[in-house]
Amino acid sequence: MLKNVLLLGATGLFGGHLARQLAARDDIALTIAGRTRDALDQLADQIRAKAHAVDRADLKAVQRVLDQVQPFAVIDCSGPFQSYGAAPYAFAESVLQAGAHYLDIADGAEFVAGISALDQLAKDNGVCAWSGASTTPALSSAIAADLVQGFDSIELIETSILPGNKTPRGLSVMQAILGQVGKPFLRTRGGQVEAALGWDDSKSIAPSVGEKALAPRLAALVNTPDVALFPEYFRAATVTARAGLELVLFHRALSVARFIVPLLNIKALDRLSKPLLKLSNQFLRFGSDAGGMRVRVVGATIEKRQERVWDMIIPDGHGPKTPVQPAAILLDQLLAGHIQPGARPALAAFTRQEAEAQLATIHAVFERRDTDLTPIFAQALGDRFDQLPEAVRLLHCPAHVSRFGGSAEVQAATTVLGKLAALIGGFPLKGGQVPARVEIVADRQSETWSRDMGGKLFQSVLRYDPAKGMTETFGPLTFGLDLTVENGALHFPVTRGRAFGVLPIPHLLTPVSESTETVDAEGRFQFDVRLSLPTGGLIVHYKGTLEPK
Repeated sequence: MLKNVLLLGATGLFGGHLARQLAARDDIALTIAGRTRDALDQLADQIRAKAHAVDRADLKAVQRVLDQVQPFAVIDCSGPFQSYGAAPYAFAESVLQAGAHYLDIADGAEFVAGISALDQLAKDNGVCAWSGASTTPALSSAIAADLVQGFDSIELIETSILPGNKTPRGLSVMQAILGQVGKPFLRTRGGQVEAALGWDDSKSIAPSVGEKALAPRLAALVNTPDVALFPEYFRAATVTARAGLELVLFHRALSVARFIVPLLNIKALDRLSKPLLKLSNQFLRFGSDAGGMRVRVVGATIEKRQERVWDMIIPDGHGPKTPVQPAAILLDQLLAGHIQPGARPALAAFTRQEAEAQLATIHAVFERRDTDLTPIFAQALGDRFDQLPEAVRLLHCPAHVSRFGGSAEVQAATTVLGKLAALIGGFPLKGGQVPARVEIVADRQSETWSRDMGGKLFQSVLRYDPAKGMTETFGPLTFGLDLTVENGALHFPVTRGRAFGVLPIPHLLTPVSESTETVDAEGRFQFDVRLSLPTGGLIVHYKGTLEPK
């Protein structure tokens, strides 16, 4: 006998794709449901399914539909799940009390994490409730679970979702995006819980599979169930979720809005969803119809540190079908009798192999790449790196996020030119004995050093290129470094400089660096950095000790 499956939100973008997919199966009897009768009847005629017009918020009407259909499983594709009000799980409770399995494609972090509140109810009725049976966290966690295997420590899990501009988008998607812009959320970074803002910190990402590659796209921070659930589930020190828009104009507009929302204390931008959806649809002819996804993991074993990347590319406008494929996989598990009663987020509920087999049906291609990571200072110094004291080597073998603390003595510039140079480089303008904190973010061939000297923050980016050597960038200025090791001490003389990456800085204007790293009598990392003008005027001089934190 065929199993009855009830699909809610069937006339939406994602629900419509799943409705057509499930209607083609011969092992279930599909009933579709939604709020709009005309659109529902039209779809039902197209796919030859039964239909019920119902609002999920009307629990009495929901109960009547459940009594009539008597579903084996109910899949909720309506959303946006972030706005389900004071009783967000009332619909799911009704489904479980009716003795049916419950699945949803929610990607709201709080909603997905909170489904566990229904665990006992699901067990009492011998059924399953899976929330987040979508791109995140179901698919992302399945890939992450594969990538982390064998690691002793997990430094980073990063998920990036990059839709093509020509692919359709629905109102719920627009509401979910705009509802996050500039809104604070908590994330785990370097083992610490920190505040972040939606659509902040954009970076360029270019998924590639074999000879296929997407042009680099910007991806910014977003709040997804991954951010809330992965730190504990995978014991990951840093978890980052990103999303981006293919058209730089749209992406940058949201990046600017990220500052405006908290500045003007705007509650949320999602009330602009309808007009902005119409506006964005006017630009559908630009960009591409190819979407992409990347899951990146950085971890370590005793022997080595590795980056593992899984890239997926979906061509020809099939990207919007991705979010419902995990629900299809989990429905297969239920139909096969693989049932563990209870309510939980859909974390690692299937394997990467199962995911790829399902995704291949929508023309996706994918590739996993594992790369050994060698610290940039070890690359630059070669055998000389082993000549350094242990504390110096430790600091220059950072995890994805490493933190150090100690104290420093700062001597500030006294001349006008020295103060101007310090201002351009972001260095302290006041001296004295101060607490010192350094954070290092290591990412492949670069390290971002954020220094806090008594409350004065300044940052630089160190990069190593085998052809160009080591460079350090302070704001608009980039300097070449000639690293040398003498008597167990590491020296950083400056050899050349460029402004804005292209304009050579004359030698007569290139700062003189007298910078040394070694250890003190107690074996602590010791630094002594003195930067001065070619004329001899001091820019800044800071020295002290650091220990891991």
